[in-house]
Amino acid sequence: MTWFTNASIWITLPLFVGGFVLASCLIVLALRPLVRRLVKDRGEWDRTLGHVIGTFGMFFGILLALVAVSVYENYAATRDATVEEVGQIGAFYRATTALPDEVGEPMRELIDDYLVAVIEEDFPLQREGVLPDASLDEVDAIEEVMHSFEAETMSEQMEYKQVLEAFDLFVEERRERLDATALSLPTLIWVVIWVGAAVNAVLIGLIYVDGKRMHVLMAGLLALFIGLVIFVTADMDFPYAGTVAVDAGAYERVYVQIVE
Repeated sequence: MTWFTNASIWITLPLFVGGFVLASCLIVLALRPLVRRLVKDRGEWDRTLGHVIGTFGMFFGILLALVAVSVYENYAATRDATVEEVGQIGAFYRATTALPDEVGEPMRELIDDYLVAVIEEDFPLQREGVLPDASLDEVDAIEEVMHSFEAETMSEQMEYKQVLEAFDLFVEERRERLDATALSLPTLIWVVIWVGAAVNAVLIGLIYVDGKRMHVLMAGLLALFIGLVIFVTADMDFPYAGTVAVDAGAYERVYVQIVE
């Protein structure tokens, strides 16, 4: 799916939806002669097909709705994870200012390096669906510097405890961001969706309609809507890629506002 998520929407959208509509219309045109040869009692045929289409449409519509909602929830959860991580980075950065300069200054410089690694290395890899590890070196270095500090006074112990808590929250949010890299719908779900779309096109083609243009228009409009729903779902399936994607904008803002 890399080609799909990296290409411009002005290319993928017309190709995807246009191909979907074209395929549906071709199925209708191919089935019309067969329906006219096989159908003897049009009234009975329409009643039977109406029940089948109604039942199938209900289940297929529910499936598309549930999948679309699930994909959006994954996207929203990923976006929230990045926002939370950025917030924890800011809190952690501010907490280090209470430590002595010989410890706090190196930690803040490493946080600077961490943000740069996330922006320039982590997110490009996540867009490709690759689990990044570039920023892990900075996290390990921060932890090493932090644990080298020995609090002597009660005040330093309290400040050091806050730094540890902020660091733990930051690492937890970072893990959630990374875990979302491989987040996508199972292949089996996509197989069911495509089979359902094909069955829908066949059922529309089996309807007995006198006018060919009206029949094709009806099938095309329905295919247009279903194709758009599937396209949006596929585009949002990978939270860090596609037209609607989580980017490094929040990290760039905190880098400018806090670090610089």
